[in-house]
Amino acid sequence: MFNILKQAVFTSVGLAGLAKEKVEALATEVARSANLGLQEASEFKAELCQRASEARTGMEAEIDQRIDHAFIQMGIAKAGVKRTAGQVSDGLQTLIDARLDAALSRLGVARVRDLQELASRVETLEKKSTGA
Repeated sequence: MFNILKQAVFTSVGLAGLAKEKVEALATEVARSANLGLQEASEFKAELCQRASEARTGMEAEIDQRIDHAFIQMGIAKAGVKRTAGQVSDGLQTLIDARLDAALSRLGVARVRDLQELASRVETLEKKSTGA
């Protein structure tokens, strides 16, 4: 009989929405109504509080997941995610630039600054040769 009552309480009560005090009061009331001994009442109260806590945690996780999913669908990332992604992107860009610069240097490929310097020298030589 008590097991049926216990299952009914667990399934019919929105445990996630109840505050801890309300869960404890409900457990005390059910234990009194079912004429439970002190040990059984204590065990029932502990189990009900545990299940309420688990339900609350599950509900919070579900809400967080749905919010994150909604943000993703709208193309909005949380500020922390954006900041971290930006830092990773900057670090990756620096690494790529350094590796590319080293590879071009080994291959002897001229870079923009090399070409600008060369153009400046050619311009200076042309001025000298024309006497200007």
